[in-house]
Amino acid sequence: MKHEVIINNKKYEMPKMDVDTYMEYLEIRDDIMGTEKKNGLYTAAQFRKMMDCICMVYGNQFTVDELKDKDTGLGVAAIIMEFASIETSLGDEVNAKVEKLQENFSNGK
Repeated sequence: MKHEVIINNKKYEMPKMDVDTYMEYLEIRDDIMGTEKKNGLYTAAQFRKMMDCICMVYGNQFTVDELKDKDTGLGVAAIIMEFASIETSLGDEVNAKVEKLQENFSNGK
């Protein structure tokens, strides 16, 4: 199942992530996780990077301004959860591929 987000009453589907996008996501994630482990708070710069990263991962189908719009965008908690769900979506994709591989192996394909 593809991951989706609703911004301005429009549903956006997360496209297949290319390697360069994933590498950039990892850099941002690692920076943010380092701060979480120390004191649990994000800096303003990290939160901006988080929003930029969400837009990037969704192929810039929407802007940061649309993402954070107070009426039609996501709130603070939803932005944090959307960023966290990027990793979950990738994990789900990997798990689906592993299951298919196991199924094919079991069927002799």
